[in-house]
Amino acid sequence: MSDPEKFNVSAPWSWNARHFVDRGCPRTGGFEFLLYSDSGATGGLEASCPPYVLTNCLGQPAHDRLAPVIAVYLDDHSPDFDVQPMEKTDTEGWLNLSLDDEIACLISVVAGVRLRAGGPVRRFTAESTDRGTPGFYAHRVPDWTAATRPIYPTPQHFPLEPLADWMNRYLALDREDAVTLVRAAHQFRDALWVADTDPELAWLLLVSAVEVIAGREALKNVAPAELLQQEMPTLAEQLLEAGGNTHLEAVAEQLVAIVRATARFMACMDKYRPGPPEIRPEEYAQVDWEWVRLKKATNQVYRYRSERLHAGVPFPQPMCYPPMTSGAALDERPSTRAAAAGNSSWIAKDLPMHLHTFGYIVRGALLNWWRSLPAAAPEALNPDTPG
Repeated sequence: MSDPEKFNVSAPWSWNARHFVDRGCPRTGGFEFLLYSDSGATGGLEASCPPYVLTNCLGQPAHDRLAPVIAVYLDDHSPDFDVQPMEKTDTEGWLNLSLDDEIACLISVVAGVRLRAGGPVRRFTAESTDRGTPGFYAHRVPDWTAATRPIYPTPQHFPLEPLADWMNRYLALDREDAVTLVRAAHQFRDALWVADTDPELAWLLLVSAVEVIAGREALKNVAPAELLQQEMPTLAEQLLEAGGNTHLEAVAEQLVAIVRATARFMACMDKYRPGPPEIRPEEYAQVDWEWVRLKKATNQVYRYRSERLHAGVPFPQPMCYPPMTSGAALDERPSTRAAAAGNSSWIAKDLPMHLHTFGYIVRGALLNWWRSLPAAAPEALNPDTPG
């Protein structure tokens, strides 16, 4: 294979798997992987989203024990291609995830549960009659520590059937949107995974999940140099005077990720935020969902995140504690008039919401953004197959 770029080597492995099929690559075999969770799958036993088949393992997780809940079968059409000489660092599609863990991250967002891949358990040859060969040499049960009282409670069960539709949506995206989605899902999944043992890290990861899609939204149909000229006109003019358009474009590529970060974050939350949960606690423990007030609460979370990253100031302790229950649901925010810990104190207005509430908002925003994405044009998915 002489031209690997036509095969989108900078795309997620899980995304490329379908496009290898679409481009006419022959089947080379298959793999089966296991995904682990502390939430069980329900509903149908199988969901098909070619070249994948998701099967309910009927695993029975306990409150303190993971179980394999989904088996992912991949009908593999991956081609061989020549590795090209490396002339510069290229991280355009860097995800630091295996193919099966990319899928685990996506399903984690869809289902709102903790989910992590354990690796392959069976390999198939290209022969149609091959029943597969078990192989657990690269398989590992994920490490996870349960909490007696969860800070971020997740559903005990999740349905299998909707997963195929969401996976098909993902596999139909263009490459840039697919990379962005997996990166955002990775942040969300990891936030759920560590929420009960390191809630501060979970807060940071949830904010980052939204920032990933906010950055993608800001760059769509806008060149980095144009964005820099809009947001930092004085700097853009200085760059033009110093080195012309080439200099401006080179610097803009480096700065584009930090231009108007807070404004991009809030605009993304405003556009894609979900409605309030169906089941809510007593009114005194609810977050006000009117955007004028929810905006203030969300902005405060963003400010706490910035202080944690740049000044080492920890999140308020009540926002890192398990939520109480009032009425039929978990409290959406700390319901005390004030709280104190060590040498610090916080009044109610400075405790905008609990971690699981912010997670609900972030997950809803990711799903709404994912749902809004158009399918890629056919020519973008099916370039001429190189010989």
